[in-house]
Amino acid sequence: MSPTPPILLLDDDPDVGLAAQLLLQRRVAPVHCIQRPAELPAALDRLRPGLLLLDLNFGPGRSDGAQGLRLLAEVQARPQPPAVVVMTAYAEIDLAVQAVKRGAFDFLTKPWDNPRLVATCRDALQLTPRAAAETVAGAPAEPPRSLAVQERAAVLAAMAEAQGNLSAAARLLGLSRAALYRRLDKHGL
Repeated sequence: MSPTPPILLLDDDPDVGLAAQLLLQRRVAPVHCIQRPAELPAALDRLRPGLLLLDLNFGPGRSDGAQGLRLLAEVQARPQPPAVVVMTAYAEIDLAVQAVKRGAFDFLTKPWDNPRLVATCRDALQLTPRAAAETVAGAPAEPPRSLAVQERAAVLAAMAEAQGNLSAAARLLGLSRAALYRRLDKHGL
């Protein structure tokens, strides 16, 4: 079995990069950090990461996520793009829905929950095209995802399908609005 592909992190805060490296380097995969969006294309070509951790806002005063969503679209347009997990300190349900609809594997808020970041990165790396090819080639099948990861994915998918409408998402999931609110809170959405 081939080694785990690296993780690339794009965040303008060097402390976020250091925290991710300290957490993920030994538990998941090697982490390479860049701080400027202009560095992204060359880093993707050079490193061929299995996962991109992508901040949504760059520069002071930016909180709408537009820069990160544009970068997400550019990454998704590449041949064999890495899985992308978007991150922001300015979390809103609408922004999470937009990111997932545009191809993000998941959406995390900063500061992140360490066990959740580790689990999300592992899940994302298992679902990269390279990992899928290894499974087809005879490598062991991916282990089942935890119930919490499956629940979070279902909530995100329902929110995306309902275009952020909480009542419609609750109906899709067969939940009351109150139960959906509890799950959104539980998963940091």
